[in-house]
Amino acid sequence: MRAAITIAIAMLSATAAQAQFVTKYAVSGQPLKLDFAASVNPDCSSLGPPTIRVVRVPEHGRLTVVQTKDFATFRPYNPRSVCNQRRVAGTAIRYVSQRGFIGMDAAGVEIIFASGNLRQANFTINVR
Repeated sequence: MRAAITIAIAMLSATAAQAQFVTKYAVSGQPLKLDFAASVNPDCSSLGPPTIRVVRVPEHGRLTVVQTKDFATFRPYNPRSVCNQRRVAGTAIRYVSQRGFIGMDAAGVEIIFASGNLRQANFTINVR
């Protein structure tokens, strides 16, 4: 029985979304790319655009989500890391503060990739 529970916990841990916490710095009133998400095949062709859900709206600015091409950031051991050298189709998340705002802001998104993976990203934004 104990082995079955251990296996179930390991499986849940492997499939659970990993929350990412990132601090970014922005110039007041200027756009900043917070993240870029893409689902690609090993040949760098698109699997389809990720779905972005805003789960925490910034209090002192706004987020925009746009389909675009940009450089991916796959880890070196990932077979898709060759795609890091060229722009691939995906979705960018951008932030811009209210004009004149100086201080801390925060935002959170949930990214559901076409591959079926989920990533949660939480941003602390230091606006100067």
